[in-house]
Amino acid sequence: AMSAAALAAAAVAIQDQSMEVASMYLNKAVGIYKLALQWPKGNYAKYVESGKRYPSVSMYDDLAYAAAWLYMATGQQSYLDNAVQSYSHTSAERHVSANPYMFNYENVAPALDLLLYKATGDQTYKQNVKAFVKEWMNTHSASGDVYYTPRGLAKAEPDGLLQHTANAAFYTLLAAKNVLDQKKFMLYACWARGQIGYMVGDAGRSYMTGA
Repeated sequence: AMSAAALAAAAVAIQDQSMEVASMYLNKAVGIYKLALQWPKGNYAKYVESGKRYPSVSMYDDLAYAAAWLYMATGQQSYLDNAVQSYSHTSAERHVSANPYMFNYENVAPALDLLLYKATGDQTYKQNVKAFVKEWMNTHSASGDVYYTPRGLAKAEPDGLLQHTANAAFYTLLAAKNVLDQKKFMLYACWARGQIGYMVGDAGRSYMTGA
C-alpha cells in the first residue's frame, strides 16, 4: 500500500512536467493498491526476508494513505471514501510504538490528517493536525510523549530517533502552510528550522553521516 501511495504522490508531483510519466506512475499505483486490498494483513512477512525484522503490525493507515493519494491524483470519490473508511479503523490498530506522535513509515496516521483535511475540510482532521504540532512544539508536553533535551532537541518517548523529529519538523511546515494560522507561519518555520539545524551542527555537532 505504501508503494501505491508513493507512486500516486509522485504522479501528482510530476504531472505538470510530464503527463506521460504521471500516467505510468498512476497506473502502477492503482494496480499495487488493488493487490494490497487482496492480501491479508501481515502475509508479506512470511515471504520477504525484511518482514521478519519489520513485521506488518498495522495496515489500515497504509491503505488509507494509498487511497488518499490516489484520490489526490485522480479526483475519484471512491478513493476518498475508501481512505475515510480505512482511517476510521486506525485508532484500534496496534503499532510498534504506542506513541501516536511518532510519525514514520510505521504510523502514517498524522499524514492522513493533513491529506483528509485538504480533501474534505472536516474539522476533526484539522484538530488532529493542530494537536500533533502543539505536542511537538510544547517544551512541557502534557502527555509526556515528547520531551526536550537540554540543548533543545525535541524527541519522542520512549525511543524516538532523529527521523521522528525530522518528520515532525517537515510536518509542521506543511501544516503551517496548509492548515494552521498563516499569521504564525514564521513561528512554526523557526521551530522546524531549529530542529533540523540541531541535527546538522547548530548545537556543536552534526549527526549527519554518509553524505
